[in-house]
Formats: sequence, C-alpha cells, structure tokens
Amino acid sequence: MVHGKRWNLLNTLFLTGTLALALVLVPWRLATSGLRWSEALVFLAMIFAVGTAISGGYHRLFSHRAYKASWPVRFLFLCFGAAAFENSVLKWASDHRVHHQHVDTDKDPYTIGKGFWYAHWTWVMEAKELPLAGVADLEKDPLVRWQHRHHFLIGAVVATIPLWIGLATGNVLGHLVFGVALRIVMTHHTTFFINSAAHMFGSRPYTDTNTARDNWLLAPLTYGEGYHNFHHLWQWDYRNGALWYQWDTTKWLLNVLAWMGLVGQFRRVPAAVMTRARLHMEEKRLRERLALASPGSAHPMRDRLEAARLKLDAALAALHDRHEAWQAKQAEWRAKGLAKGRATAEAWREAKAERKAALALHRAELRSAWAEWKAARLEVRSALVYA
Repeated sequence: MVHGKRWNLLNTLFLTGTLALALVLVPWRLATSGLRWSEALVFLAMIFAVGTAISGGYHRLFSHRAYKASWPVRFLFLCFGAAAFENSVLKWASDHRVHHQHVDTDKDPYTIGKGFWYAHWTWVMEAKELPLAGVADLEKDPLVRWQHRHHFLIGAVVATIPLWIGLATGNVLGHLVFGVALRIVMTHHTTFFINSAAHMFGSRPYTDTNTARDNWLLAPLTYGEGYHNFHHLWQWDYRNGALWYQWDTTKWLLNVLAWMGLVGQFRRVPAAVMTRARLHMEEKRLRERLALASPGSAHPMRDRLEAARLKLDAALAALHDRHEAWQAKQAEWRAKGLAKGRATAEAWREAKAERKAALALHRAELRSAWAEWKAARLEVRSALVYA
C-alpha cells in the first residue's frame, strides 16, 4: 500500500500563511497608505539584524566555528536569530552540519537532487523530525541550551519590536505589515535561496565535486552567503566572499567587531590555496574542451597546459610555505625574547635579509610560472576558437 506524503501542519501553515498574508497585505497597504520612511527604516533594520544573525551567528559562528565571539555577541545573534523562526540554533546547526557531511546524497536534509522546491522549503514542511547529530560541542554552551529551550518565545519577543515602535509612533498597522509580516517572509526565502538557487545557478570556480555554486546576485540578498562554491570547499572560513571585491556584509561587520575586540580568532584559507584550486578547475575545463579537438593538436597542448599549471602550482605552494615558515620563525623569536630577555638586533637583521632574498627568488619564479601558464592558456583558447 502506497502512503501519501505526510506534512508538518504547524510548519506548513506558518510558512504558507505568512507568505499569503504578505502577498495580500503589502500591496493593499501600499495602495491605500503608501510606504512611510519609518516603515521602510524599521523593515530594513529588522531584516538586516535577523539575516545577519543567521549568517554570522547560526551559520558561521555556531555551525562552522569559523571564529570566536564574546558572550554579548553570541547572545544577540541567538536572540535575533530566533526571530527568523528557523528553529533553534542547535537544531539549525545539526541539520546544516549533516548537509555538509552528506551534500547531494539522500542523507542530505535538503538535497537539491530532489528538486528546487524541495531544497527551498518543502523539506521543512514534511512531517519528519531529524534527530540532533554532531552538535555535542554546542550543547556545552549554556546560552545555546537556553535558546534551544525558549527559541520560539525569544523569537516572538524580538520579531514584534516593530509593533512596539508602531505603538510609540501611532502607526501600528504599517509596522506590522512591513516590519513583521513582510520581514518574516523575506528572511525565510533569502535563507532558503542558499539551499536551492545556490545549488542550481552560478559558477563553480573552486570545485565541481558538489552542486554548490558561487552566485553574486544572491550575495546582497543573503548578507554575503552567495559564494556557496567557496563555502562548501572551505566551510570553516569566516568569510563567504573571500575576495576583496565580493559582497559580504557579514564579513565586514565581523571585521568591525574584531576591531572593537568583541570577536576574533578568524579562520581563513590562504590566498595561495584558493588560487591553486581555481587554477586546477580552469585547467580541468580547458582539458575537457580540448577533448573535442583533434588528437594530433590536442595532446601537445594538453601536455603543455598541465606542465604550466603544475609549475605555477608549485611556485604558489613554495611562496605560501615561505610565508608560513617566516610566521613560525617570528613566533619562535618572540618566545625566545620573552624567555631569555634578549634577541640580538644583528641576528634579527640577518634573518630578515635572508627572508627578503628568498622572497625575491620565489616571486621571480612565480612571475615566470604565471607567464608560462598564461601563454599555454592563450594557446589552448586560440586553438579552440579556430578549431
């Protein structure tokens, strides 16, 4: 006997009900009263605060331990994160860690393999309760345990901040429509887009071993979470938009909080490691396109391309190792200075001079390797254009 799919009635009613309310009330309010500056300001403040609590708190801090945060920051992230109405941080992190561990398989709670809408929100509405898994570290945190017990009440208190502002300004209905109803719907679906759209649309510059994509259009909507291909390869990095020009408001806020001494111990993937991953993917795609060319011309170009990439990869690794060795030496000298009270200026100058000479050599090798890679890449692209 085949049973129909069972639904979680509470989740289904909440998700579809808030969406229906917003679709009806927002156009009606705009048509009858327009949009007041206070309504827009409160809506933007609330959606940014709650969305950043999900991105910087639920996701990067608690799920991935990408940095350390003081208790006031953790407390605020837990309170505003609860107002997203996406469950407690303990449950959210549990599902998310399972997603990373089993991405694109049937064990993935919101696998894209079951379709866009399943990954987007149908999985939330299904009547299946996934047990807590892999969150023993979070269960040791008393703030996390407190939020897990009371997350719905905490969320309700924070989510109704616009109501109190409306009471104070004499505009209750407008703030309820925009600051509560529309804000809840927008928070839900911008979060859900990372599970759905970011696994279907965009580029894969770092890895193609999973469906996660970098999508710059999603980044402003999700507080920097749009660079999902990067994130799935280096989930422990506190950034999502790792390059300076990539939109990542959560990263920028965390940098400000670090300057204030409220967060720290950021985990970052080295730039050389990122570049090497991008080179590997670029070479792989060029080799796939070369497979369509005639063997007589494809084999020499493929060999040259591989040799150039390996040389560049080695040069990048050597420069990275040199930086790592210098940081270790600095730490050693600091320890010696603290332990013995002396570190001669002459010896320090010699060490710096040695490093400078070694860096100059490594950089020359890197320039040469880049030149060879660019020449090989240009040869392949030109051959493919005129093939």
